[in-house]
Amino acid sequence: MPDVGDVAAIPLRGGYGACQVTGLGPTACALDWFSADPPDLDRLAGCRPLVLDHHALRGQPTEVTIAGDEPPPPWWSWLGQLALPPGRSDRVADHAGWPWLAAQIAAQRRWDHELPPAAKQAYRDGTGKATTLLDLTGGGSSWSELDRLPRCTALAWSGPDRGLREALVAHPIVSDLTWVEPPAAVDLTGTYLTRLRLSGGHVASLLLPPGVATLKLDDDAQVARVSAADDGRWLRLVADHASVPGGLTGLRDLELTGEGTISVAALGGLHDLRRLRLTWRSAPGRLCDAMALAALSRLADVRLIGAYGMTDRTLPELPSLRWLACDGLYRKAAAAIETRYRDADVRLDISDVEAEWREY
Repeated sequence: MPDVGDVAAIPLRGGYGACQVTGLGPTACALDWFSADPPDLDRLAGCRPLVLDHHALRGQPTEVTIAGDEPPPPWWSWLGQLALPPGRSDRVADHAGWPWLAAQIAAQRRWDHELPPAAKQAYRDGTGKATTLLDLTGGGSSWSELDRLPRCTALAWSGPDRGLREALVAHPIVSDLTWVEPPAAVDLTGTYLTRLRLSGGHVASLLLPPGVATLKLDDDAQVARVSAADDGRWLRLVADHASVPGGLTGLRDLELTGEGTISVAALGGLHDLRRLRLTWRSAPGRLCDAMALAALSRLADVRLIGAYGMTDRTLPELPSLRWLACDGLYRKAAAAIETRYRDADVRLDISDVEAEWREY
């Protein structure tokens, strides 16, 4: 984990933000910085913490206590240490993961530079709480419901488009879409979405706007090909099945869930993959074709959940590996894995060790 005072440059679509570790715990804050090129310590000296005023926020600081045990995203660049910034909070009550800092920098920039002024003003003028979700999956729904909700940020839809894309373009505040049983061709370009979830359907072609940061595919959602900014470089893909759509060769962040056996043969072409999460729903928790991961020279952060079929020889040598977490192993395998990585520059976290075969 980084130390107090450490500063990181955070790659984002269109440039770089920054953050700093401000205390033990650790606590950290996003800095009020954005540049087209990577910053250095001299340029970041004296930067104040980023203060948020997007959507319903009014001057909320970004300093948080980092929750969980996961390290910062491996594509962040740690530059060195600086004196702690002025304007820090005396007490840090909020908790969040490291990615929250990058998400808030992006959200603030989206509010400041991408959303139309009229949509922002309508949101600010809206009454009541921000609408969490408008569910239009039922029959008889109409877009007039969305017109009456200028603070609506999430929408659920089902079936063919039937004007969905045009409605999303006309309502820029809607950033989160759940689409049930989408058609074979899905075009969401021109919308202001940052998160998309697909459930069911067989999608041959999915076109995403550049702002989408998370693509969630339910276990029954089949997508053949995705067109995303920089071939998915800024995308976090979460798939409840162990397959990756075509077109995402720039993907850096991937989470897959499968049944008793997961094959990673298709991941060998994801040469910029840095972070991988694999979860097994059932026994035996076996990883197949693991040698394909040897081609991923930048893979630094791996978490395996329910990998009871794993041994100390399952994973190939991964030259950039810096963190390996195994949640669910047999005792003999856990001991052998600890031996393998004892002298390596790899942080190893092992939990949920079982003495013998277990029923899922």
